[in-house]
Amino acid sequence: MSRARVPHDEEMWDPQIPRWHDPEGDHVLPRALRTLPEPWNEGDWNRIAELPRTDERLMEAQRVITALLEDRDLSPPVPEPPSPGLLWHVWEEFHRAVGKSMPRMVDVTWTGVDELVRTWRERPQLYPLQRHVVRHVEAAMLAMIPSLRNDVADSVFRWLALDPDPGRFADWAVALAECCVTEDIGADAAIELLGAMGGPEAWAALERLSMQPDGPAAWKNAEAAQGALWNPENRGRRGPNPPPPARQPPTAPRPAPPTRP
Repeated sequence: MSRARVPHDEEMWDPQIPRWHDPEGDHVLPRALRTLPEPWNEGDWNRIAELPRTDERLMEAQRVITALLEDRDLSPPVPEPPSPGLLWHVWEEFHRAVGKSMPRMVDVTWTGVDELVRTWRERPQLYPLQRHVVRHVEAAMLAMIPSLRNDVADSVFRWLALDPDPGRFADWAVALAECCVTEDIGADAAIELLGAMGGPEAWAALERLSMQPDGPAAWKNAEAAQGALWNPENRGRRGPNPPPPARQPPTAPRPAPPTRP
């Protein structure tokens, strides 16, 4: 006699997320994302990489990053799925499908999302966690908001780092990059930009971010900042004095072995 398959906790989990309705229409995403200028509202890196770094475009990039940091609608409380967290990967899979069918953020509507859900349900084979996502698509779309915010910030910092002399942006980009690392928004690209800019302001920001264990940045970002400080490619951008090494995490004492009676 075969045993019935016991559903995984993630398959049975109910995130209890109501469907949000925008007063301005059938939109899924907050207004701050929908109103981003092109091509930042599309996520098309090929177009972004070709943008000229004119004064107008640089001011636009500064406004984009500032909006990502200040608008509270872009950091909604996303419920944490049960372990082992495989639902995050399926949410990301659904996000890619949404981006493919509705490439501009302003185009993402509940009508389009529901049509995508019907398409998924018509698949000849749908894995249990994929079935969970189409049953609770509201949670998947809620998780898409901070994901898009992260992607946009990442694109802005990567675009700035393409400049032959990114240090010329230090007067405004250092503070924004440091804030984004602290908030964990496009953190990897922000740290890379700080390393590429060099100069005393950027190095001071990296030193603050690299503090462990009680610094302003999350542990993984503090490690990345420490790596940028000691990256051989950045040596020529350092000041006359090398940055001090970041503090290492405290080591817990090992328990004494049990004694035999």
